[in-house]
Amino acid sequence: MTRMDLNDARVLVTGASAGLGRELAVVLAGRGARLALVARREAALRDLADELRGRGLHAPLVLAADLTQAGVPATVGAAALGGLGGLDVLINNAGTHFVDALARVADGPPARDVFEIHLWAPLALTSAVLPSMLTQGQGTIVNVTAGMASLPAPFAGYYAASKSALAQVTRSLRHELRHTPIRVLEFCPGPNDTAGRNQGYGAVPWKTKPRSLRAASPRKTAEVAVRALERGSRRVTYPRIARLPGEVPAIGRLLTALAARAIDTSGSVDTGRQ
Repeated sequence: MTRMDLNDARVLVTGASAGLGRELAVVLAGRGARLALVARREAALRDLADELRGRGLHAPLVLAADLTQAGVPATVGAAALGGLGGLDVLINNAGTHFVDALARVADGPPARDVFEIHLWAPLALTSAVLPSMLTQGQGTIVNVTAGMASLPAPFAGYYAASKSALAQVTRSLRHELRHTPIRVLEFCPGPNDTAGRNQGYGAVPWKTKPRSLRAASPRKTAEVAVRALERGSRRVTYPRIARLPGEVPAIGRLLTALAARAIDTSGSVDTGRQ
């Protein structure tokens, strides 16, 4: 397969204000890509834009937006297409580490926001930019899933379920587009040393908080993701050991059961007692 040249490639990155998304932007800009950066926090995006300009790289297009709101992903897609004059790569990276009990939150707004950001926004953005990619005869959709999709531990059900859903639609989309020149890459990161991940880990009601799993550097993870994009890969997991729970379901079930024993689930159900 022909190697993708990212110099002057037009790339839209969601969730670019922090963590893996920010590192993706830095690595892509270093390859010469022209970026549209999306996140809720405009100030953080502008700080990143100033940093990239200060290094003599392409000044990115800043698009502050809340992708959980209906209609916003389509608007963002249109703005990126107009601002960059087209799009070569869409990276659906935006995410949230919401931690709470399924029976308590049910289908309330926080739960729905998780699925909006992890599932519906990527689909809406894909739908918004795909016609332009087809017209120009090339393009790549990158969906960032998660190793945790195969580890539905207590209080992580929303995260695991929504990321699992994104993984499945990513594979389905690849088959649907097999007759086109559009490539689809699923990038599946394991634990990353980001503020969002650490906040979520800290919010779990551990009986005895275990030593945190060794987390990968977001910069290294971003470099692996960008290399996968350049190579035209279909699915890449980093660190590679994070593939085990998904590839060997028995391992995923075992790890989930072990985690469940270490978590205090006594407060997961509201008994209604006063």
